[in-house]
Amino acid sequence: MSFITADKVSVKYKNKEVLRDITSTFNQGEITSIIGPNGTGKTTFIKAISNMVNYGGHIYMNGNNKEKISMEKVGYVPQMSNSSSSLTVFEMVLLGHMKDLKWKISKDKLEETNKILKKINLSHLSYNKFSSLSGGEKQLVIMAQTLVSKPKILLLDEPTSALDIRHQLQVLDLAREYTTENNAITIVVIHDLALSTRYSDKIVLFNKGYVMKEGKPEEVLQPSLLKEVYKVDVEVCCTKKGYFTVTPITCS
Repeated sequence: MSFITADKVSVKYKNKEVLRDITSTFNQGEITSIIGPNGTGKTTFIKAISNMVNYGGHIYMNGNNKEKISMEKVGYVPQMSNSSSSLTVFEMVLLGHMKDLKWKISKDKLEETNKILKKINLSHLSYNKFSSLSGGEKQLVIMAQTLVSKPKILLLDEPTSALDIRHQLQVLDLAREYTTENNAITIVVIHDLALSTRYSDKIVLFNKGYVMKEGKPEEVLQPSLLKEVYKVDVEVCCTKKGYFTVTPITCS
């Protein structure tokens, strides 16, 4: 089984420590959610994994500190896209094949692009301009663009922010399906605690740049712990289908 190890990862911006000694592992075939208040270094951490920021410490594969992460294996989905690209939806997804594209686009690449557009129920918009889509539709297209490249490591930075509940579920269902079918390592930065419990195999709770707690959703989402980190009294309940809900009550 493949896994990522983060060993004492630290990041500084202008002498301000944003991350401090982050140590954790992220397993193949699992979704790990990173939660925590704003400004605790969640996005910075996944940018460190994707080599988008300089960091101290080590990030490596399979317990071997000499096996660095190949960026060709990483798929990164940023926060909500404000792109005004004049490309069509089909062309945007096709760009996900960029490293494999040649002067002549193969029939296989075209079929794969059509297939994933059908999967996300956007085939009917294939030749619409990307810029004309709603926020939720854009996010699905960016997800599709990333997934057609078949990344071994999938990094999602607040993929459900600003989406309605239907599109939230569509995006995370797609992430879960891809993770399971491709045995991928998936790490999601997310603010919605209820969604994090529903889709995650593991949750890592950040606070002030360090790991406060990690484990299974039910181990991390404890009212006393959430109160300490978020400064909010919450009620955690389990639905009839076994999903957890987290309801904020009052600011403490």
